Formats: sequence, C-alpha cells, structure tokens
Amino acid sequence: MHPTLACLSKASRRALTPKRGNKDFYKGTRQAALPGGHRTGAPGRFVIRGTSKYRLLDEKVRVFVGPSIEEITQSELKPYVHVSSKLSNQDRRDAQLLVPILPETKIKQWRRDAEAAFIENHSKINQQSEMQN
Repeated sequence: MHPTLACLSKASRRALTPKRGNKDFYKGTRQAALPGGHRTGAPGRFVIRGTSKYRLLDEKVRVFVGPSIEEITQSELKPYVHVSSKLSNQDRRDAQLLVPILPETKIKQWRRDAEAAFIENHSKINQQSEMQN
C-alpha cells in the first residue's frame, strides 16, 4: 500500500508544534517576540564578520531589578530551606522512610541487627548462668 499524493504534498503538512515535535522540541510562549516592546526579542544580533559570532546590544538586554538587601533581611517572609532550620527526630525518621534503600544496605542492616540481637541474647544467657551459680 502506498500513501496518497495528498498526504505527501507540502500543502497538507501542518505547523510543527511542541505536541507534534519530539520530546526535546520546545517552541516557547513567544513572549520574547512581541513586536515593538521595550527590551523584547533577542538581546543581540549575529555578526557575520568579526571574532565573535553574536554581539549583545545593551539596549536589548533584559534587566531584572530585585528588592534591596535591607528589604529582604527585614521581611517577614523566610525561605523554605534555611541554614538554621533543624529537623526533629520524627521528621528525620519520616525522611528516611522516603529514601529508597539499596539491597546491599538492607543486608548490612539485617546483619547489624542480627549481631546486636545475638550479643544481647548471649549477655542474657551469661547473666542467667551467673545467677544460678
């Protein structure tokens, strides 16, 4: 079976969109290509001659202005993760349950528990034998 000529013609091809492209294809939201906006579009241009292939234009480079350091330090808002934050024992145990355990780690843990149980049982037997004597 052969595809029809209409399927192979260039007129029937639809525009490539992120849904029709492969997993790495991202077309963007086209926010940078708004016509005539201040500091929109590409931040520079390609240069054919010269040592650098792309030249940044200062009037096109986007500028981000953040709050001053004083405003940040005096703000009541704090980050989710902070240097001074401490985990409680319960939180630490809950976090350990979420981490996947490798089989080798589990075997080491079983051996450690078995050795601890053996030592504990052996010490109980020694105490009982000393009490009987």
